[in-house]
Amino acid sequence: MAQALQRASWIWRRGEVGKDEFCDFLATVAVPEVGKRYFLHIAADSNYTVWMNGQLCAFGQYADYPGYKVYDRVEITDSLRAGLNRMVTVVWYYGIDSQTYQKGEAGLIFEIVDEDDNVITFSDETVLSRPSRDYISGKCHLISGQLGPTYHYDMKGYDGFLELGCEGFERSHVVPTISKAFHIRPNQKLTLEPRVRGMICRTGCFKYTTNDERASVNMQYAAISGRYPHEMMKSGDMYFGSPVKFVSDSEEFDGVFFIVDLKEETAGFLDIDLEVPADCRLDVGFGEHLKDGVCRTSVRGFFAEIELKAGRNTWLHTFRRFGCRYLQFFVHSSEVTVHYAGLRPTLYPLKHKEYKSGNLLRETIYKVCQNTLQQCLHEHYEDCPWREQALYTMDSRNQMLCGYYAFGETEAARAALELISYGVRPDGLLMLCYPAGLDFPIPAFSCMYFVQMDEYIRHSGDVTLAAAVFDKLETIIKTFHKKVQPEGVIENFYGKAPSGKNDYWNFYEWSATMNGHFAETERRLECPLNCFYSLAMQSLANICDALGKTEYAIELRARVKSLNAAIAEVFYNPETRLFESFDCIHRGWYTVLTQSLAMLCGAAEGVDTTVMLQAMATNGKTEVGIDLVPNTLSMNAFRFDALLAVDKEKYAPIILAELDRDYLYMLREGATTFWETIIGADDFADAGSLCHGWSALPVYYYEILEPNGN
Repeated sequence: MAQALQRASWIWRRGEVGKDEFCDFLATVAVPEVGKRYFLHIAADSNYTVWMNGQLCAFGQYADYPGYKVYDRVEITDSLRAGLNRMVTVVWYYGIDSQTYQKGEAGLIFEIVDEDDNVITFSDETVLSRPSRDYISGKCHLISGQLGPTYHYDMKGYDGFLELGCEGFERSHVVPTISKAFHIRPNQKLTLEPRVRGMICRTGCFKYTTNDERASVNMQYAAISGRYPHEMMKSGDMYFGSPVKFVSDSEEFDGVFFIVDLKEETAGFLDIDLEVPADCRLDVGFGEHLKDGVCRTSVRGFFAEIELKAGRNTWLHTFRRFGCRYLQFFVHSSEVTVHYAGLRPTLYPLKHKEYKSGNLLRETIYKVCQNTLQQCLHEHYEDCPWREQALYTMDSRNQMLCGYYAFGETEAARAALELISYGVRPDGLLMLCYPAGLDFPIPAFSCMYFVQMDEYIRHSGDVTLAAAVFDKLETIIKTFHKKVQPEGVIENFYGKAPSGKNDYWNFYEWSATMNGHFAETERRLECPLNCFYSLAMQSLANICDALGKTEYAIELRARVKSLNAAIAEVFYNPETRLFESFDCIHRGWYTVLTQSLAMLCGAAEGVDTTVMLQAMATNGKTEVGIDLVPNTLSMNAFRFDALLAVDKEKYAPIILAELDRDYLYMLREGATTFWETIIGADDFADAGSLCHGWSALPVYYYEILEPNGN
């Protein structure tokens, strides 16, 4: 295939570029003959949707960096006809740094080629463009700092430009400063699935008691007067078998509301078909539960605003995915007819393994884990589909490992590992997320990259990626080598980062003493960080073995032996027979995670591990009067692996019983995907995620401990 997009130019509309801006592009595509296959090559900053002759044919920019641009290759044969074709592209330029986007320049680039790679059209200044008239630009209302802005749409502003000649377009401006060093998308495009058949589970009337510019706040604090659905329904049924008409029974309210239960956690695009008697506003909220009677829209900005026109409003938003189980619709009208209101799921193509063990509970847990993993994989792995949709090394390590078994798929893992490799910072650590414009790195997470790469090689047999990024692996590990102190262990990362913008986040897990601190001046010796460093070097040694770098592997293993001895010398307390989490200034901080990491990395060799094993087997309890801070769900991998390395026959039944207990608890609480922590929705100041990829660990442990149901 010829090198893509070399004749095409990056373009944008003329005039000053703003933040949170939508732009329409219009091009005429002349197709010389039918009977051939045609392909669209396209990239945008920040996201795009393409219609050809009014038909949706492509959406979803792959996450990339300003200096690492990824394009899609999409077959559009079925959308074209002989002669002239109308190609419309809408691009959403975020222009706001987040933990899922690194700010670049606004731009669109595309070309259409035939099956022989002949270019039949491409983007240049002759492509027409204009500011969007239906999307409302410049609001800059964030869903969260991780995810970026939500959207605002005006049905009255749409002038039929998808299919008709429209006003306001002019020749585009070429943007010569955006990189053209392109890479083809390294994993699969998402599929757009049929509408979810949800159920209207709550209705009533509302009156806003606040006048915030964000509907998320107004919905959260609205005065709600609930009604049984049949009290407001004038026709139809709650399952959208036929249109449902709701009418308010009082003029005292601002309008009517209804909530749709999608029946399980779902990630997809908002899709509505609503009819109103007059122009009015629709506020949409989304969430994972209704513990407060409505979605918790204000704990972040979980909302979108739509201006409805009188009559019927049919619209699908193809840019921002909502991750939720419930959608709430606050209609500023005394009546609304609901033809449809819900989501169209967007899925990464995966083949779900059928797991049969003869144990119904474990088979159910396995399936729910698969759904958890599915909802947390789109352009890349995501920690959660609700509030962040961000790629972290620690989270994605669990997702990759479980995915090798649940789906037998390695392409998404390779793509994510490559994307992460472009996140090496000037100080030699990895960024927090990939890509990220808002960055405060977690040093321990940089160590997990080596573990991920090692496991990827073992499960895929592919060493080409490790070879391609080996210089970056060396850069990261040498950053840790430089932190070695006279005691033989490394100190923590502290002080301002070299950029001057961010502090280091010395995070290990979401538990007391382990959730980190943003330290500008405090120097500490931290046992978990040293254990992660040891595990990183062990994984890098394995990678070197796979690449034939034998001498480097020997050097790394010698470093590991020296480091592990130093960890025991500095952090092991022979009186309590436990590893301290931090140095002598902070004695007495005992956590299960610290014991697990010390055992797993080999630092506990030669010391009395009796109390450690008690604490690890019970997740915190001992017989010596010391209760340790327990592990959270995601970090149990280190505990379980350490126990199995000591005595698989003894500890396998204990691990399986614990998984059965904790995950059955979530199922009994109504989980259709598994939670960020066992606390659930009330964790993290009422923003706990009920779908988190790192909690799908039962897949891995069921597979290695009872592959045949034993």
